[in-house]
Order: sequence, then structure tokens, then C-alpha cells
Amino acid sequence: MSPSAPSGLFTGDFSALRARFLAAARTAGASLVEYLHPLHGPKGERLATDVAYLGRNDAEKLMVLISGTHGVEGPFGSACQSAWLSQNSPWKLPDDTAVLAIHLINPWGTAWARRVNEDNVDLNRNFIDWRKAPPKNERYAALHRALVCRAWDGPERDAAIEAYEDAKRRLGGYAGIAPIVEAGQYDFPDGLFYGGDGPVWSNRTLIEILSTFAQKAAEVVIFDLHTGAGPYGYPALLSVAESEHAGLEWGRRIFGPALSVVVTGEDATTDTGIAATATGYVSAAVCGALPKARVLPLVVECGTLDGATVSDAVQADNWLHLFGKIDTPLGDRIKKDLCAAFIPEDADWQRACLEASLRHFDRAFADLKALGGARPEKSVPTAAAVIVVAHPESGGPRLGERPAIEVHDIHKRFGPLSVLNGVSVSAQPGEVVSMIGSSGSGKSTFLRCINLLEQPNDGRIVIDGEEIRMKKTPDGGAAPADIRQVERIRSRVGMVFQNFNLWPHMTVLENIVEAPMHVLKEGRQAAVDHAHALLKKVGLSDKHAQYPGQLSGGQQQRAAIARTLAMRPKLILLDEPTSALDPELVGEVLRVIRQLAEEGNTMILVTHEMQFAREVSHKILFLHQGKVEEEGAPADVFTNPRSERMRQFLARTL
Repeated sequence: MSPSAPSGLFTGDFSALRARFLAAARTAGASLVEYLHPLHGPKGERLATDVAYLGRNDAEKLMVLISGTHGVEGPFGSACQSAWLSQNSPWKLPDDTAVLAIHLINPWGTAWARRVNEDNVDLNRNFIDWRKAPPKNERYAALHRALVCRAWDGPERDAAIEAYEDAKRRLGGYAGIAPIVEAGQYDFPDGLFYGGDGPVWSNRTLIEILSTFAQKAAEVVIFDLHTGAGPYGYPALLSVAESEHAGLEWGRRIFGPALSVVVTGEDATTDTGIAATATGYVSAAVCGALPKARVLPLVVECGTLDGATVSDAVQADNWLHLFGKIDTPLGDRIKKDLCAAFIPEDADWQRACLEASLRHFDRAFADLKALGGARPEKSVPTAAAVIVVAHPESGGPRLGERPAIEVHDIHKRFGPLSVLNGVSVSAQPGEVVSMIGSSGSGKSTFLRCINLLEQPNDGRIVIDGEEIRMKKTPDGGAAPADIRQVERIRSRVGMVFQNFNLWPHMTVLENIVEAPMHVLKEGRQAAVDHAHALLKKVGLSDKHAQYPGQLSGGQQQRAAIARTLAMRPKLILLDEPTSALDPELVGEVLRVIRQLAEEGNTMILVTHEMQFAREVSHKILFLHQGKVEEEGAPADVFTNPRSERMRQFLARTL
């Protein structure tokens, strides 16, 4: 393949990029490992970071290519990886040299066309030392309300725009604001350039990949491939570091003045287009992950539009996923603007950036191979089959296990009113099922029937392989035949209510430890230790001694989720967990629920948050008048509904 002809390498969705990379890697004879992501793409596709390795496992010299750190930029990095693997086929390598291509390390961001990951985290701000408190960015805090506004237009938006313009006047224009915003921040999960509250999936996966494939190497060159900063069509070659190290001098020797070194710091500046004030870059992480090697971390940063335009596109996309609706003309326009800001549909731009990147690869690789004297090159043998890595804590249905729940033909009447008319559902361990529908369709009643807060009139409920035994009552209803069985099963089913249901006279910690101590008979210290771990998980470590009335609604709901998790449930039922919250508090609860999905918890979720349901669910049930009107994968239900009622419902809600 000629690097002067991109030949569609930049086009297509996540699956197309992945297919081209895998084809190039197989042609090159690479060993392939796929690291499965816990969530799926917009079409229901399986997401993964793919790793291609060429050479001996004990090679002392290693060339690493990383794409998709910022998901929407993934097509550029993917094109570079696929082209370089293809143009050098059939591959010949010295015994002491290997190649490691890490394809789309943020697969969710690429699939959903987002710069950030599934947790709204900028991956290039996430690689900090999480054993320490994250850095503070007080100047961002002063700008946050101007940058994140719930309204798209109207008085609230006008006020935010005026506040932003005022900040620009005070700080000397966009050039004064950019170093503040792009420095990253760790206090506003709904904000821009959010660095997270711990190592995210892509962070952990990258470190695992480097630990698996790069620990034998003594000399390592790593390219992290980016777009969106700098002059249009100019592929800058950078090396980002927190301080001087041996790899930087190596880079200067190879590339001379073509390499710009950016040493980051709180007051650091650079004219390269990237943020010298930021921390948590991938470049620093790879150096830390390979302490025994001399590492040359390189960044190819291809300029696109001016910084203010790119920033506006990122800000609009943040609004869209927080408050907007993706499947609308406005959502489509915002997505197109974002993609154009990072991957211009310009063949000359694509050709120039691809050619320059491949030249950089070739130059670095030639120097790497020559270190210590070039050795004879040998053909790379064809590798074995693909290895799939799915972490035990990763989400996704575990199809080989018995169902976590089976509910068959549930009926429920309140007097003459029939609320449920034969509703059935099943979920495998690790599966997330979302139930949607208009108010009054029976969704919440169905959840309450599962753990017998409401007694169904008919039907069967099987939890973790055990069927709840029911008996008929004189009035034609049904009741549990064995209340002790119900209590035992309830201990394995957690429920999160609309209105939190925390005990107001107990502290948050006491709310969480009460059930484990009295129902599971845990010792107090073990229950307290577990409670503190759960409060850290939901972001409430500092609230353990407060009472529910001292918390916001979002904090109360997160505390309620921690209380549910304290019982280590096999199944979690969530009954419209955000419906009682102010709009600005919804996101913090959804982030916790998304994390639970990523960790492989089995959940049945009743929600009106359609986009969220589409992103986290493996199956959607649409209820109408007490019946399942439509059921299927999110991509099918939301993009190609079969029933007219479902189409009408989506027209009102999306």
C-alpha cells in the first residue's frame, strides 16, 4: 500500500477501522491479542483494544505505536498503524527487535465519536500517581459554570456565553483560557478535560499491555498518535515529559530540530498547540511503566482547525452527552463538527499527515535497529490464533453460566386494574437489562414484584437458579409459600429506589453497615471496612459521618447504591434512580451505575435516560400497558424499532 494514497484508511466506524487493522496485522504475521472492553458500541458491536506484536518475545529493542488515546482522533492513528504494518509486509526483523501496535486504546471513545472515554475522562489527564491526591485546578473551577451549561439556548445559555466572553477579556482571549482549561481538572466529572477519580479501563489496560509485552526491552521508542492541535495539516513531532531524561537526548539525536520537547509543569508554556500545563499524559505513564528501559516517548500531533474552534466543538459534544439528544438533527450536527475538528475530510490533509508520520516511524525504527550494531534480519513467521483477554471484573453477559434471573409470565392486578399482563425477562450474570416505557406502563411494579415488595397474582420468579415458591390465596392472588426462603433470596437481590430510602436518623456509614451486620452476620469491623471501600467507589469517602439530610439528592442516591452493594447482591434492581434528582445531579449517579455495569454486575434498570440505557444495556424491554411491546439489543430497538408504539415513544423522548 502506498503511503501517498490513504485509500479510505481514515473512513468508517469503529468496526471498519478495526477490521483494516486486523487485516494488516495478519498479513504482517503479527501475534494478535484483543482486550475486551466491558461496554458496547452504538450498533451493539463488541469493543476491544487490539494488540499486534511482531518479533521475539525477548527482544531488547521495541517500537510501540499507540492509537486512539482520544477516541475521536482514532481514525488517524489507526490509519498510520495499518499503513505502516502493510507497507513493510512481508516483515523481516532482527532477533533483538520487535514491534508492538496498540490499536484504539480508548475503543469506547472511538466507537461513540467522543474525545473522552466512557466516564467522560480525558485519558491524557488520567495517568497521574493515584496514590497521591490529584492536582487542583482552582482557575478551572472559576470557569466551569460558563463552560458547562444545561441549556443550549435561551437566557441561561446567554448568561454562560457572557461569562465566558468576560473571562476571555480578563485573561487575554482564548490563548489565556486554553492553558487553564486544558491543564485538566479532577473536581468536576461533568466538566472539560476531566482527569477522573482513579485509573480508568484504558489506563489499566495500557499498563497491562506494557507489562505483558515490553518488560524485556531495554530500548523503547513509543509513538502516541494525535490530531487537533497546531497549524492545519502540520504533523508536529513532540516529546512530552515531566522532566529531562535519557530518552529525550536520544530523540534529539535522531530527529534534531524536527523534534519539539515539551516539559510540563504548572506554569509551563509551549507554542506546539498542546497543553504544557497538563499532567497525566500517556508519555509519562509509559516511562513509569518501563523503569528499566531507556524510553523515547514521541507524540505525532497533526494540526486541524484553530484552537478556539476545536474547543467549541469539544464543549458542544460535552453538552450533547450531558443534556442533549444524540439522535436528532442538532446532535448529528454537533457530532459532525466534532469529527471535522479532529479528522478533516480533506485528502491532502490526510495524505500529508500520514506520509509524515510514516517517515517518522521509519526514521526512529532504523535508529532503534542500529543500536549496538545492526543484526541480520529474518522473516517473521505467521503467528497463531488470536488470544482474547477478558478480565474477571469486566462487564458483559456470561453466557455459559445459569441465568441470574428468570421471570416468567408475571401478572399483577390492583383490584379491577390490570397492571402487568404476562411480563417475562431473563438476564445472564453480568447482563444489564433496561426497561423503558411511558409512565404507568408497569415498569416499577414489575421490579417490585421481582423481590416481592408487591405480590404478583401469577407467574414464576427464579433467582440464581432458585424458584420462589408461591401459593394461591383465597382472593385469587398469590403469596410466598416460605417467608424464610423469600428473606434468603432478598438478601441476594439489591434494590435502589427512586427516593433513596435512607434511614434519616443514621449516618451514611451506619446506613451501609446495618444490613450486612444483621442479615449477613458480618462482624462490625469487616462491615465498616467494606463500607468505606464502597463509599470511595461512589465518591463519598468524606461523607461517612454525615446524615442523609446533610447530603444533596445525588449524594443520597450514591449512598443508597453503596448500601445496596454492601450486601454483595447477585442482582441489582434500579427503579428510576435519577427521577427524583435535579438535572445537574443526574450525571453523578449515572456515572456510578455505568461503573457497576463495567464491573460485571447484573442489573435490571428502569429509566427514562434513553441515551444512557442505549450505552450501558445489553438488552432493552419496552413496556406498554403492562406488556412487553418490544425487546432486543439497544442498537436494534433504538435505531430500527419494529412496533408503531415504540416509534411514537422514541419520537417523544429522543
